Amino acid sequence: MGNASGTFTDRWTVPVQASNAEAVAALDTAIEDLIALSGDPVDGAEKAAADGDLVLARIYRAYLSLYATTPASVAGARDILAGLDVPHPEREACHLAAARGWAAGDWEGATRWLERALLANPRDLLALKVAQDLYFFLGNRLELRDSPARVLPSWPEGQPGWGYVQGIYAFGLEENADYRQAQARAQAALDVNPRDVWSVHAMAHVHEMEGKHRTGVEFMARTAPDWSGSYFAVHNWWHKGLYHLELLELDEALALYDDPIRANRSTEWLNVVDAAAMLWRLRLYGIDVTDRARQLTMDIDELVSDPVYIFNDWHALMAFGLAGDHVRVGRIIAANQQLTAPTNKRAAEIAGLDLLEAFGAFAAGEPARTVDLLIGIRQYANAVGGSHAQRDVIDLTLIVAAAQSGNGRLASALVAERVARKPSAHASARHLARVNAEL
Repeated sequence: MGNASGTFTDRWTVPVQASNAEAVAALDTAIEDLIALSGDPVDGAEKAAADGDLVLARIYRAYLSLYATTPASVAGARDILAGLDVPHPEREACHLAAARGWAAGDWEGATRWLERALLANPRDLLALKVAQDLYFFLGNRLELRDSPARVLPSWPEGQPGWGYVQGIYAFGLEENADYRQAQARAQAALDVNPRDVWSVHAMAHVHEMEGKHRTGVEFMARTAPDWSGSYFAVHNWWHKGLYHLELLELDEALALYDDPIRANRSTEWLNVVDAAAMLWRLRLYGIDVTDRARQLTMDIDELVSDPVYIFNDWHALMAFGLAGDHVRVGRIIAANQQLTAPTNKRAAEIAGLDLLEAFGAFAAGEPARTVDLLIGIRQYANAVGGSHAQRDVIDLTLIVAAAQSGNGRLASALVAERVARKPSAHASARHLARVNAEL
C-alpha cells in the first residue's frame, strides 16, 4: 500500500502522506463517518492524528471544529492549523489553505482551494464533501450541483464511495430544480446503501419541493430505522415536520418538535436551527409556542455570542423573538452590524441584516414593517446560506405579515404565487392567510 517515502493511498485511491497504513485507515473511517453522517468522526480524527506525519488528519480535525461555527470552535481550528507551517505535497497544501481560509472567515476562498484539490485528485472525497457543505453555507446553488458534476467521470459505478458521490450530486440537482434526476441519483445511492443519510436527505428535499407531502411523510417514516441513529437525524425529522405542516397536521408537527427534534435539548447549531425554524413555522400557523421558545432560549443563551454565521444568528433571533425577549433580539442585530469576517459581512450586507430586522419586527408585532423589509430581498436571501426549504420561511412569514397588516391583496397575491409553484400547498397557504387576517 505504501513505500519508504511515506506516501500511501487512501480508501478512494488518493495519495496521502503518513508514516503508517493503520493511521491512514483510521482517517479514512473518520472521513467516511462525516460523509455518511454517522459514527464519531472527531474521535477517529484524533486517533489518526497520532501519526505525526499524517498532516491531513490534523487538517481534518480543524475542519470538524469549523463545522461547529462557534467562536470557540473557530479559535480551536486556528490553533490546530497554526503548527502546520511546513512544506506539504499538493493535496495537503490545498487542504491546509482551504482550512485556513475557512478559519479566517473567507469561505469563498476556501472553496477555491478545495476545487484546486479536486482538479489534482477528483477522487478526493474529503475535498468534495467539505466543498459541498461550504457551498451550502454560502447558498451557492450552482456549485452545489456543478462541483460534484465535474468529478463524476472519475467515480465509476461499483467503486468505493460511488454512492456517496451520487447523493452529493443529487442534493445539488435538487437545489437547481432538476427533481427527476435528483430523485434517480438519490435512489441509486440508497439502493447501494440504505443508510446513506445524505441521500435520504436529498430525497426529502425532492418531495418537499415537488409538494409531495404525503409521499414525504411515508418515505421518512419508512426509512427512519436507517437514519434515526445519525447525528443528522434531527434535521431529517425536521423535514418530516414540514410535510405535516403543509398537510395542516399541526399536532403531528408539534409532537415532532417535542420529541425527537428537541427532546435532548442539543446546543449544536445544526439542531438549534431546526428547532427555532420549526417553532417559528408553528407560530405562523397559529400555535402558541411561547413556553417552548423560552426553554429554547435558555438552552442556547451561552451559544449566542460573537457572530460567526449569520444564518445561525437569524435562527437564534427567531427563538428570542418568539420568547418575547426583544432586548436580546436587538443585541443580535447590533452584533451583526459590526462584522469583519469577509464572507459573513458580505452576507449581512446583501440580505442578512434586512432579514434580522424583518424577523425582529415581526416578533415585535410590526407586520407592516416586516413586509417593507422582506418584499425586496427575497431574491437575494440565498446570500445568508441554507437550502430552498430552509429559506422558505421567508415567503411564509411574508404571507402572514401581509395578512396581519391588513394588506389582503398582497396576501392573496403571495398565496397565488405559492400555489402556482406548488399546487399541493393550496390549503396550507390559504390557512396561513386566513388565520392571520383575523388577528
